[in-house]
Amino acid sequence: MIIYGSKAVHVKSKESKTTTCPSCGTLGSVILSVYRRHAHIFWIPLFPIGKKGISQCQHCKNILKTKEMPVRIKKEYDLLKKDAKGPIWQFTGLGLMIALIVAAGYVNSEDKKLDLEYISTPMKGDVYEYQIESGSYSTLKIMRISNDSVFVVPNAYEIGIRSGIYKIDKPENYSEMVYGISKNELKTMYEAGEIFDIER
Repeated sequence: MIIYGSKAVHVKSKESKTTTCPSCGTLGSVILSVYRRHAHIFWIPLFPIGKKGISQCQHCKNILKTKEMPVRIKKEYDLLKKDAKGPIWQFTGLGLMIALIVAAGYVNSEDKKLDLEYISTPMKGDVYEYQIESGSYSTLKIMRISNDSVFVVPNAYEIGIRSGIYKIDKPENYSEMVYGISKNELKTMYEAGEIFDIER
């Protein structure tokens, strides 16, 4: 269950010395306050989604939202709102998301480097994860290597979800049939995306 929503935090307040409370008529009793709302998931703030405010009379305690404020109070509130800067921590979730994207990109880049190394220098026991023409996924395991070819055994099983391929990569699932693939053909298969991962 994903818990999400929005929350407002106090940013700035100011006591107006020149305005009169529209409810009780007291001069200089109105305090203007600005709040900045932010979206959150699991109470982690993601990013700001706007400001809102109120005015409150310290004499009669009457509270007005921005839509209810008289023109004079609203003008003073707008100046306060323009000057009010929200806390940087309201961007915490956005910062975390950017960091995760950068980290995922780095890990993927390093994984690709390893795959290129593995495809260029195959070793006995390497497992190639590949896509079958039918759209399913399976694996090939290297049994031996010659100067220009690798000899693999196919997995007898296939799976419809790429992320679930680990479920079928078990020693007992490989057949006894061995066939050769040239190293050049392996590179071509990798570059075409047919082989999409190599486990060593």
